[in-house]
Order: sequence, then C-alpha cells, then structure tokens
Amino acid sequence: MTSWTTRLADWSRPLKRALVLGLALLLSVGLAACSGSTSMKDAARTAVSVARTAADVTGNEQLKSVLDPVLSVLNTSERQVKAGNVAAAGSTLRTFQALWDTARPVVKLAAGPNYGLIDKGVTLLTTTFGGDTAPSKDNALAAITGLIKPLAALLA
Repeated sequence: MTSWTTRLADWSRPLKRALVLGLALLLSVGLAACSGSTSMKDAARTAVSVARTAADVTGNEQLKSVLDPVLSVLNTSERQVKAGNVAAAGSTLRTFQALWDTARPVVKLAAGPNYGLIDKGVTLLTTTFGGDTAPSKDNALAAITGLIKPLAALLA
C-alpha cells in the first residue's frame, strides 16, 4: 500500500509537465495573436523550447527520486566497509536489488551511451557481495565506490 504522499508525488510530475506545456501553448497563442505570421513561427519555437525544458526538469526530478534511495544504501554500505564492518555492508546491500529494479529504467534513459559503465558496476557489486563469504574490505570498497561515482555523476 502506498502512502498519500507517494501517490501525490507520482501525480505531481505529470501535472507539472502538463502545466508548463499548457503555459507554453498559451504563450505561443498569445504571441501569435498579437503579431504576424512570422512571429507565430517564433512563438511555436519558444513553446517547443519551454516544453523541452519542462521535460528535462521533470525528468531530473524523477531521476533524483529513484537514485536517492539507491545512493543512500550505497553510501551507508561504503561507511560500513570503511569502518571495517563488511558483513554489515552486505546486509545493508540486500535492499539494493529491489531499489535498483525500480531505478534501472530511469537511469538507463538518463545515462544513455554511458549506461554500460553503470551496468558493469551493478554486476560487480552484486557478484562481489553475492557469494557465501564476505568480500575483502578492498574488494567491497572498490565495488561500492565504482558504482557510486557514475550514479552520482548523473545527478551533478
């Protein structure tokens, strides 16, 4: 069951996009009505530009909303490994796969051609922590930081 804030957040993204697009269309119609046909083309270009900006903003919000929990788990695990508690990091990372399954499509879209590096990082992380025994501190830290860096770069 999802909370009302989660449902509200899910509805707010498309509403923001629709609102900005609606304002862009109103702007273009208003400019076209006030000016001649050449300005109509400029108004249409402005509307498209505003709509693209709206899509980028809402896309970044969506990316942040799915990446924040993933990065939180990774950062917690990193702190645990640095403190010498690799087993605790392994326990923390048990939630990673479910979070990643949600984040993957958005990250793949945002990363574009750089997604291969992220996918390799996910594979390294899951194989490093997927065995019967805990990895060494160095291997654990390399796997975690190797994924944190490209994911955090998407939000920069």
